[in-house]
Amino acid sequence: MSRLARRMRFFVVWAGLAVLLAACASGPGPSTAAPDDAPDLFEALPTTTVAPTPTAAPTTTPAPESARPAASQGRGGGHGEGSGSGGSGAGGKDTKWAPSGGDEFSGSEVDLKNWTLYDSVGGFGNGYRRPEAISQSDGSLKITARDDVSGGMSQNVGQLYGRWEFRVRTEKGRGFGSAILLWPDSEKWPEDGELDIMEVPGENRDLAHFVAHWADANGDDTVNGKAIPGDFSQWHTFALEWLPDRITWYVDGVKQYENKDKTVIPTKPMHLTIQLDQGPKKDWIMAPDDTTPDEINLEVDWVRVYKADIPAP
Repeated sequence: MSRLARRMRFFVVWAGLAVLLAACASGPGPSTAAPDDAPDLFEALPTTTVAPTPTAAPTTTPAPESARPAASQGRGGGHGEGSGSGGSGAGGKDTKWAPSGGDEFSGSEVDLKNWTLYDSVGGFGNGYRRPEAISQSDGSLKITARDDVSGGMSQNVGQLYGRWEFRVRTEKGRGFGSAILLWPDSEKWPEDGELDIMEVPGENRDLAHFVAHWADANGDDTVNGKAIPGDFSQWHTFALEWLPDRITWYVDGVKQYENKDKTVIPTKPMHLTIQLDQGPKKDWIMAPDDTTPDEINLEVDWVRVYKADIPAP
C-alpha cells in the first residue's frame, strides 16, 4: 500500500475522533486585549491545546544529584544568557540560579527515572504517541515521526518557579510540529496555566512561538505571547525564567518577551514536556501528505533546569 493511501485510510478513521475532541475543548478564541506588560500579542494560535499524556503528579523536590546538569556546556552549544546566575526579577539583576534538574542525554537510552514516555493517541487526536519513537544517540535525544507514529515525554519532577533552558532543532516537513512546554503538575488546565517555551508548527520551521495560557474569569483558556522568525531546523537555544513577578523568554540568549501581569503568571508547580505532534490542526499544523518525508526528527541536545534563590511565596 502506498504512503499516501495509508495516510488517507488513517485520516478517515480518525476524522470522527478529531471532531469529537474539538467539540469537547474549551477554545479561547482571540484574546480581547493584551495585558499591560505584554508588548506583543500573538493571536494566530490553535483554539485547543495539545495536552501531554497525563502522568502521576510529580513532586516539587529537586532532582537527585545524578540527574542534575553537568558543569560543561554540552555538545556543541553554549548556555545562552543567564544560565546559572544573573537575570532580573524578584531577586533583581543578581538573582542566582541553582541547578535542580535536567538531562544531557549522553547515555544510550532515555533515563526513565527522569522521564515518562507517552503511549497514547497523538496530539489533536491524530496518529499515535509511542515510546519507540524516542531514542538517544550521539549525545542527543531524538523524537522521530514515521508514518502515523510520533512521540512525546514528560519530566517526572516539577517545581514552582525557576529557569528552563534547552538546545533544540526540528527537521523540516509538513504534517508535524514540535512543542516544548511547561505543563501543570495538577493536570488542571487552563486554570493552573501552561507556558509554551518553544512551538514550531510550520513545515518550513521558520517561526518559533512562545505562548502563555491562563484561565479568564469564566474559566476559559486565554493566551498571550510572541512569535519570532528564524531557521529552526538549525540548532537554537531557548530559555524561560518564571518567577512570582514575571515570565521572561529568551532565544539564543536574547530576551524576546517579558510579562509582569500577575494574571498571566502561573502559581502552581509545573514540569517540562517534549512533543512532536501530528496534524492536521486548523491554522496551526497541516495534515501530512505525499510531500512529508519518511522521517522527521525533533532533536534536543540538552535540558537544564534551575531554581531561583528567592523567598518562598
